[in-house]
Amino acid sequence: MTQFKLIAPDDNIYAELSGRFRAYNSAQSTWNLQSYCLVHQIGERIVAGGRGIINMGALEVRGLWVDENLRGEGMGARLLAAIENEARKRGATRAMLYTYSWQAQEFYEYAGYAVFSQFEYPDGFQRIDLQKEL
Repeated sequence: MTQFKLIAPDDNIYAELSGRFRAYNSAQSTWNLQSYCLVHQIGERIVAGGRGIINMGALEVRGLWVDENLRGEGMGARLLAAIENEARKRGATRAMLYTYSWQAQEFYEYAGYAVFSQFEYPDGFQRIDLQKEL
């Protein structure tokens, strides 16, 4: 019988596995991950930021965050637009992201994203996947 070893924390192991995923995926497709972060700082303090990951012509927006004191002032919309614009410069033509039911679904829909999938967690929360054309 095959035995599997539990490894926690798993960061180093997952980094090794990710390298293997990349090699396989690159050999099978146009897989070419490019990632970048955009941030807004006041002094040395980051008050807004997010990550873009481009792969196979699409942008995945990850970790969009705005300090609570700046929410409702358009900072999030400007940040999202900047992430999308950088993706366009890098050749992306579509975008996707996910949010959770307690987060910002309406914000993303207002920015032109549409729901294409939803996952129901057993405890009653949802992960909502959205997409749009760039």
